[in-house]
Amino acid sequence: MSAPTSDNFSAFASLNRYFALIETSKPTMQQAEDAAALLCRIYGAANEEELLLQGNSELIDIYTEMKAKILKAAM
Repeated sequence: MSAPTSDNFSAFASLNRYFALIETSKPTMQQAEDAAALLCRIYGAANEEELLLQGNSELIDIYTEMKAKILKAAM
C-alpha cells in the first residue's frame, strides 16, 4: 500500500530533521525509534512488519541498513 505524497514528504522532512539533530547532539532512543517508523512511511508502509511483508529484498536491505544507522546514533 502506497502512502499519500504529502505523508511521504512529511515523513521525509521529519527524518531529515532527525539526521540534522544527530549532527549536534545524541538523540534519545525514543527519537531513534520514531525516526525508524518514519523511514517505514517513506517506503510506503505503515510499520516495519508491513514493509518486511512486501518481500522486496532490495528495499528491505536498504531499510535495514538505514534503520541500523538511525538506532546506532542513539546508543
